[in-house]
Amino acid sequence: MADFGAYPAAESREHTFRLVNATGETVKIRKIRSTCGCLISQVSASELVPGKALEIRTQVKANSVSGKFSKTIYVETDMAGRRFIRLELKGTAQPLVEVKPSAQFYAGKLKAGREYEFRFELLPSQSGVELSAAADSGCRLEKSEGKWFAVCQLTPADGTAVVEKEFRIDIVSPAGQPPISIRIRGTLAGQEPISR
Repeated sequence: MADFGAYPAAESREHTFRLVNATGETVKIRKIRSTCGCLISQVSASELVPGKALEIRTQVKANSVSGKFSKTIYVETDMAGRRFIRLELKGTAQPLVEVKPSAQFYAGKLKAGREYEFRFELLPSQSGVELSAAADSGCRLEKSEGKWFAVCQLTPADGTAVVEKEFRIDIVSPAGQPPISIRIRGTLAGQEPISR
């Protein structure tokens, strides 16, 4: 297991696992699988003779995870009784901007035609962060005493049981960062969701 600890989510993290063949037989590496697309894995050899080692280089890509995470890589082998070797990467990828109470917000029961306003605190993890929201996005930004706030407006339409809207806030500085996405979800009062 590799533990990266806390680090900025805008940075990638790398670790090399070293596997040693302690058996008396050659072991073939059939495939390497990971639990998410955020991992890049490279193996230095496709088979491992007794007493020798191989390296598996891994990387958690920048901006691919946020918050506390645990990702697994499975090394598939031809060994009898140990077909899979499990490798784990974990850490806490601190986002450039944390959204409070949450970037995925459940608003509960909402009424059709009524305008709702939701306020989110945006907490940059470093100084010099500048944000922007498009005028027609339904979300405006406020800055007060060095703190950012997103005020998002939502007016549910009649005829749907589930209300869902995504608000996008761009990170102007530092450049090259993915936008902040705030999703508000709720159900329309008097409407029941269709179960599938």
